Amino acid sequence: MPTSSTDRSKDESTLQQTVASPAVVSGISLMLGVEATMRVCPAAPNTGIAFQRVDQPARPTVAVVPENLVSDLGRSTGVRAGEASVQTIEHVMSALAGVGIDNALIEIDAPEPPIGDGSASPLVDAIIDAGIATQAVPRRRLRLSEPIHVEHGDRRIDLIPSDRLRVTFVFDNYGRAGVQTQIATFDITPETYQREIAPARTFCFEDEVAALRSAGLGKGADDSNVLVIDESGQPGGGHAFRFQDEMVRHKVLDLIGDLYTAGSLPLAHIIAVRSQHALNLQLSRQLAELCRQQQEIRVSELEPPLDLTQIEGILPHRAPFLFIDRVVQIEGERRIVAVKNVTGNEDFFRGHFPGRPIMPGVLIVEALAQAGGVLLMRSPTFAGKLALFMTIEDAKFRRPVTPGDQLRLEVEALRVRARVGRLRGAAYVGDTLAAEATFSFAIADRDAVG
Repeated sequence: MPTSSTDRSKDESTLQQTVASPAVVSGISLMLGVEATMRVCPAAPNTGIAFQRVDQPARPTVAVVPENLVSDLGRSTGVRAGEASVQTIEHVMSALAGVGIDNALIEIDAPEPPIGDGSASPLVDAIIDAGIATQAVPRRRLRLSEPIHVEHGDRRIDLIPSDRLRVTFVFDNYGRAGVQTQIATFDITPETYQREIAPARTFCFEDEVAALRSAGLGKGADDSNVLVIDESGQPGGGHAFRFQDEMVRHKVLDLIGDLYTAGSLPLAHIIAVRSQHALNLQLSRQLAELCRQQQEIRVSELEPPLDLTQIEGILPHRAPFLFIDRVVQIEGERRIVAVKNVTGNEDFFRGHFPGRPIMPGVLIVEALAQAGGVLLMRSPTFAGKLALFMTIEDAKFRRPVTPGDQLRLEVEALRVRARVGRLRGAAYVGDTLAAEATFSFAIADRDAVG
């Protein structure tokens, strides 16, 4: 029976994040069977994820980048730079991606992380306990302009452009009569990841154990960290599944970790059929190259800031209903950053909570929409047009905005057509998220609006 998660919350920050303090896990490693302690430590913006082998004299650092990816142990993902390597990193990468950690230095005193209970939950819990810190640098997400397809034999992955990350995985029974095919679909948010994916444990089939042992792998595996699936499709050792479809959920966990080695997860519907690490990493390298190309395009498309006079030349709004003072950054047709200086003499403060002035949340959303309007309406394609509100979705208000605050308004175009635009906006005071929403515009002729 397919499993679907429909949690569509949008709590994922538009800013980069790191851990607030070190998150520490210890224990035996899965493949090599060595004792390991791992500390996930804060790192500066735009540094990505890197492992540091603190057990080696020079304490070498191995960045998680495409050119360092290896599969030295065959059934897992690793990274290598020179003589330093760290193997079986997919659960670590998955946990970081799942909770939204962009930058981290991972100190490790062994060639392989501890396996914990075979899931990503121990590391996720440690990160949550350590705290997550927001960094004042925008997060980059890979947007696809067209579908992507990779395959090898009967294994394949398809990526369909989307405004969110969704994963569908088809887990085949590999010809085992007692094992049912499992299909699951999840919209990936920190909440769904933590609840529905992170607890799913690694597994192998009973008929694979001897081959793994003879290859010198699985030295740290036992009933506490691996589900051994018997011919009836059930876990041995007196264990029970945490989910009826735990095997396919763990495949989703691995896929997320492998793809995060690209440095960013794509906004796409990912449909994977029987995919394993080798194919996942083939796709990861392709996504990393797309990220690089898109970054080059963004830099080339940066435009000069816009002052108030220029904004008024684009928008029909005027005081007291013009809620952006300056545009500080424009990236082509994709993204805009504007500011609104909130002063005590704003007209709305006279009647909104007199004595304790708070900017109305609907006006924050209006300010985001006006920034989005500048992003769209400055294009020659929409000359003589108006952007009219059509829908507002997933609006959330995180903190009061009061006189003296400066709102930074960050808006991304999710989908723009000739007559409809869909955008996502987030408003910040300093590094703190104040409000966010997704909204759609109907694009109409000015003369047709009476």
